[in-house]
This record gives sequence, structure tokens and C-alpha cells, in this order.
Amino acid sequence: MKKYKKASSLSAHIDVPSNTPLGPMRARSAGILSSGEISQYRAEGIALAFDPMQQGWVSDACEDDLSMVLLNQLDPTARRKDAQSGYALRAWSTGDVDSYIALLGDPDVWRFMPENYPAPFTRDLATALIELSNASNHHQVFAVEFDGDPVGQVRLEFDVEPENPACAEISYWLGRVHWGKGIGSDVVKLFTARCLRDNLGLTSLIARAHRENIGSLRALKKAGYVLEGADPKHADWLKMRLIRD
Repeated sequence: MKKYKKASSLSAHIDVPSNTPLGPMRARSAGILSSGEISQYRAEGIALAFDPMQQGWVSDACEDDLSMVLLNQLDPTARRKDAQSGYALRAWSTGDVDSYIALLGDPDVWRFMPENYPAPFTRDLATALIELSNASNHHQVFAVEFDGDPVGQVRLEFDVEPENPACAEISYWLGRVHWGKGIGSDVVKLFTARCLRDNLGLTSLIARAHRENIGSLRALKKAGYVLEGADPKHADWLKMRLIRD
């Protein structure tokens, strides 16, 4: 999810035509863009961002006069506990670097990720990834805690189907020491429910898993995701979808 900044800090990298009647400076409180405005913005090369609070598209550089600040950016140590005992979500912080490296600095964890293992997995890289997880305009990232200790990560990404802005994608990973304990299935179910509860404008969620990642495919199926077929972007990956009931 995006934390909106003042337009003056964002507009420098956007090439806005001088004859644009709307422009990126339109205030966020003006509401989401209409389909015609979206087409006009895209035609003129103005970047857009999905606003989860209003469930629609706004200019990426709009001035935030709604003062929406995410929980994980107010307090990196804040925990959002789920009803199921033992699990909690919170933002990663730079104080998590050692735990982060222990979990993610393992080539086996990257076996079923779309990216290649970034060897060597240094402290500088871990710090950069943590900072990136809290800075993107188009996703929400949370560390997953079980009984008070980080065990992995969940992510909700918006703008994954340009023709369907009411769809978002979930993904997750767990440290290898936590595999085979049912944690993955719990996390998928809990995070799916939270994503739908906190983002009422979403009508569906998708997830992608490597066709050899039997554990993830099973966890997604248990959570209600249905196989759609091969991912058109990655031949060895499968795409699954859950429709809001």
C-alpha cells in the first residue's frame, strides 16, 4: 500500500505535458479517477497509483490531504495480531537484519522464487531489501511472526492485472527451518482473510507458485484458491485465483 507524499517531492521524475487539464497535482481528497480520466492520464504518460483506502486509481504524485499513514510506517514494531493464536504481522525494521539474513539468506528458500538467489547475501543487501519492502508504492509487505519470532514474509501487490484493478496478488516465503509444520497453510489462510477484510474493493486475489512447489500449491488450494492454468509469463509457474464470495 502506498504512503502518499506531498506532490512537490514526487513530481520531479514525472514528465507532465503542459496542456494536461488534470495534472498529477490533483488532491487525493478529490476522489478516484474516472475511467476517462485514467485513459487520459495513461495517454499522457502520468504515473498512476492504486489507492486501497478509496479503492481506485489516483495520480502517483497527488497531494495527500487525507493524511493516510500506514500502521507499519507509524511504528515499525507495531504488531497486528490475528485471531488465531500465535501469529502476528508487522513491518520489517533494520533491527531485524540478523533474523532476516538467517531466514532469507538461504539458497534453498529461493528455489521456488521468480528471482535468482542474490549471492552473496550481505548485510547491506538485507538492509536494502528491508527498506524497499516498506517503501514501494504498489504493495504491502509484512514480517510474519509466530509465537513472537519472525518466520517469514507475506506480500500483497496491487496493479497486477491492468484490466482488472479490483484484483491483487499475494505471495509469501518462510525460512527453511519452518517448513513442513503447517505454518504456510495457516499464513495463506490468515493473510488472505486479512487482505479481503482490509481491502473491501478487491473482488479477487491471485497467487503464483512453481509447479514443483507442492507445499505452496496445497496451501493455496486449502485456502480456496483455484487453479487457472500456467502463468503466461513463466512456463514453470502456475496461476491460482480466489474470488471473493
